[in-house]
Amino acid sequence: MRLPRLVRRARRDETGSIVPVTAVAAAALFGFAGLGIDLGMVFLEKRRVQSLADLAALASVRSSNSLEAARRALADNGYGTGAQLSVTPGTYTANRAMPAAVRFVAGPSGANAAHVRLTTSVRTGFSRVIGGPASYAVSGEATAMRADLAAFGLGSRLASLDAGIANALLSRLLGTTITLSILDYRALASLRIDALGFLRAAAPRVGIQTGTYDEVLKASLSALDLTTALAEAADRTSAIAPALAVLNALTAVLSGTGLSVRLAGLLTAGAYGPLPLTRTGEALWVNALDLIAGAAFAANGNNQVGLDLGSAVPGLLRARITMRIGEAWRTSGFVGSGASLNAAQQRALVEIWIPGPALMPSLYLPIYLELAPARATLRKVVCPWTSPGERAVTLDVTTGVAYLAIGGTPASAVDFGLPRPPLVPAPILQAPLLNVTGTASLELGSSTQSVTFGDDDIRAGRPKTVSTNNLIGSLSAGLLANLDLRINGGGLPGILDPRGVVATALGAAAQPIDLLLFSLLTLAGVKVGSTDVSVTGTRCGGAVLVQ
Repeated sequence: MRLPRLVRRARRDETGSIVPVTAVAAAALFGFAGLGIDLGMVFLEKRRVQSLADLAALASVRSSNSLEAARRALADNGYGTGAQLSVTPGTYTANRAMPAAVRFVAGPSGANAAHVRLTTSVRTGFSRVIGGPASYAVSGEATAMRADLAAFGLGSRLASLDAGIANALLSRLLGTTITLSILDYRALASLRIDALGFLRAAAPRVGIQTGTYDEVLKASLSALDLTTALAEAADRTSAIAPALAVLNALTAVLSGTGLSVRLAGLLTAGAYGPLPLTRTGEALWVNALDLIAGAAFAANGNNQVGLDLGSAVPGLLRARITMRIGEAWRTSGFVGSGASLNAAQQRALVEIWIPGPALMPSLYLPIYLELAPARATLRKVVCPWTSPGERAVTLDVTTGVAYLAIGGTPASAVDFGLPRPPLVPAPILQAPLLNVTGTASLELGSSTQSVTFGDDDIRAGRPKTVSTNNLIGSLSAGLLANLDLRINGGGLPGILDPRGVVATALGAAAQPIDLLLFSLLTLAGVKVGSTDVSVTGTRCGGAVLVQ
């Protein structure tokens, strides 16, 4: 009787039944908590490994010994040698049109990038207790590209031009009287200016104490402050006293003009644009005369110039110019491969009066010019680590289409918004019993050439000229050879041939006409059928993550 009673009591007594349930639940809870801790450690290590892979990729692509540089980057950041590290050099093509997976091609030939893979393991402390793995594999991958930059310029360099014509045009543009000699122009052409240093010198003059290069470029600088800033940013390693004297003379002349120049229309900082002014880096050299001429055009807000040279050109009775102007010599700033720079489009009407033949009035010759923009694209920058003197920059340069015509053209035809004027006869000679009219046209097509600049070219800022295949030596001679003269009136048979007399007089004026056209277009930063390009600097060794 006693045993059945104890059994019944045990069935009714539930004291302590929660203990095994709690034990099982606690074990599961601690197991999941441990698993969470382990997974958190894996996640943190994954982030750390990825950051280290990024650093290793950036270090390896900037060194000639990429594997050693990657290992050193890991060691410098406190990472041991237990991880598996692989570095693959290759070529990365920064082209958005290409799928991301095919932009990097492994191979040491012409390598400009490196792919790094870093693999390690994280030991678990809790998850293996509940049957999980003893460790987890963690890896990180990164691809970095060497961001070799170059600065190049496009336009016609102002190394040689007629001082009288240049003075007349600059005086008209600046609203004052410029009287520089050819030696003064040559001194300015030989003076190198650090464009970034110029922007730093201009910053306090436009009210910017701390900011970026782009912020300075958005401002306008007075012509007076411009020449002062040029002097501050001049290259002090060369003999600059004559050029500084010319700058001081220009400063005095411009002091009362009140002109201002929008700096963005004069310079470009390229990759340095968003950087603070305290970031100096390698100098970006430009030509003082190029900047002054560019500033003169930029200060002329309506971009159209009318200039009567009178008899300033020897061999011509009078010359009058109406032109629609753009920007003169332009620099790209430091940019990467694929960046392009365009020269300005130009339209001009040059009206010339030439001494007439014996007993005849003067001849009138209107020449219309239309020049499409030239274009230069940075194709490749080579910066060898082992031989810095072997650096090279390749540009693809396309000359603009040029159209020249002799015909009756109104001054309004230089407006870019109007179509090309029709070719109508120009009244070349008007005499009581004799009228001579004529038309001529000449068109030069564009061509694209690749131009490579070596280390010597870059150090000297040496320009190279790219010309169209059908460039002629003398513009006026080429036009006059195509001139179709029409005679209205009679000559003197056997004594006076109007056609021959007029053609001879025009041919005699070919040289001064060429001088006028050359000086005018060169000051505007263009050439007919050709363009000048130069590489003014490189910035090697920068690196960016691309994958």
